[in-house]
Amino acid sequence: MIFYWVILPLFLFWFYFKVQIGRLNIPNLLAYGIGFITVVYGLYWYIGAGIAQHKSGVKISRNYKSASFLSRLFQLIPPDKLITTGIYAKSRNPTFLGYTVILIGMGILLRSVSTLVIFILAFIFFALVWIKLEEKNIRKYFGNKHENYQKNTPFFIPNHFL
Repeated sequence: MIFYWVILPLFLFWFYFKVQIGRLNIPNLLAYGIGFITVVYGLYWYIGAGIAQHKSGVKISRNYKSASFLSRLFQLIPPDKLITTGIYAKSRNPTFLGYTVILIGMGILLRSVSTLVIFILAFIFFALVWIKLEEKNIRKYFGNKHENYQKNTPFFIPNHFL
């Protein structure tokens, strides 16, 4: 998680200033409007996921201290409860959805093609690798309950877009 929340954004802003593939050819006001709306939409998902986790009382597994270093670093330890209501009924990964949308909104605000490309590549990496590993561990922990949740809830794109 440290990589996704700290190192990746710092790298992206460094990359924005050092490498310019091109600029989005849209007026400033339009870029600011679209970027701002995109960031706010991402905040809705990100903050909504945090509120849902807090309300449900989810805690990291008691086995946290005995977990391997990589499991702790990448937070691949399953929670003690499976949240399937509220914002989690619309997307199985609302935190990653929110954060990714925020980063894309920032790329639009900066009007930087290179930043958007890096954000999209980071999204693909996390969607295909990290989240799949996380779901594999959660499936082991919750079994049929998680399989039913998986069948009824989209992986990433919310229900209201389907």
